[in-house]
Amino acid sequence: MAPEPPKFDGLFTVYGQRAFLTSSIELWYRKCIRDNPFMLDCLVIKISWYKKQNGVEHEFLRFDISSPDRVHTSIVIAERDATRPTDTIAPLDTAGAVTPPDAVTPSFSPQDIAGDSTRGAHDLISYATLDSSASAELERKCKKAARICTLTFPKGVGPSANQLATLLYVTSKHEPTYTITNTQCYWFVDTVFEALKSLFAGAQQDIPNHRGGTWNRVRIPTKGSVDEVCGKYRAARTALAEEAEQKHRAEQQQEEERQREREQRQAAEEVAKREREKRQAAEEQRQAAEERAREMEEEREKERQAAEEEIAQLRRELEASRAGATAQQV
Repeated sequence: MAPEPPKFDGLFTVYGQRAFLTSSIELWYRKCIRDNPFMLDCLVIKISWYKKQNGVEHEFLRFDISSPDRVHTSIVIAERDATRPTDTIAPLDTAGAVTPPDAVTPSFSPQDIAGDSTRGAHDLISYATLDSSASAELERKCKKAARICTLTFPKGVGPSANQLATLLYVTSKHEPTYTITNTQCYWFVDTVFEALKSLFAGAQQDIPNHRGGTWNRVRIPTKGSVDEVCGKYRAARTALAEEAEQKHRAEQQQEEERQREREQRQAAEEVAKREREKRQAAEEQRQAAEERAREMEEEREKERQAAEEEIAQLRRELEASRAGATAQQV
């Protein structure tokens, strides 16, 4: 029986859980990934670019991410949709998506397209442990779409889940609005994919010339944002590193302060111990002196008794001598 996946909120689901989990990218990044040190050891193995075959040919990215022990793999799907007033999203502690994963393709009226309607972007991630009940729906989502390109990282050199989440977050924040002819799902997928290639060298792309970012094979214009997003990513990573360093320094200062307090307590305890030892030594000396005095007193008492016994003996002998002399005279 395979061991249970690690209990990392944001990547892995337990085997008994039947539904995947979903969240906004911002909530996922801030609540699950950003401050979890274990996410630095979960590495991206492969990135797959998918394109749906109907409607507006919605595109999304799938990330396969390994656990720190390389025993388990998480499926993470990232995509952009246009926010609707009736949109709902499952919180991170609720199993399963409220809306099925195939229902995210936006639908716009001709008036929207003609006017390049601008809406709030809904940038979403869904995740589950690979080969679990929870991942089945995500696997079906991928199988129903066409995989048009894959980026594979050599073993042990892919970005960490923490780095990936940072990139998804800064990409989402870079263009928080959804425009049909500019910053739609095609833009989001292309920007993240190309930024990963730029930021992390060594990845192998299987199909250099693919049809991503097209609708009915017509290229959809997207805003060129890779360089800007990469810059914001580096700035975010630098800020995170500085924050981590400040936190480390603060923790180190706290530990040093605790160490000083421990040393002060230890020094005080040593002083108290020495004082106790001095008092104990003085008490032992007093008791020894009293014992010597008692012994001397006992010795003197014995000597006094012996002297008295000797005097008494002499008296008895004298009296006996006198009695013998008197008897002779008579």
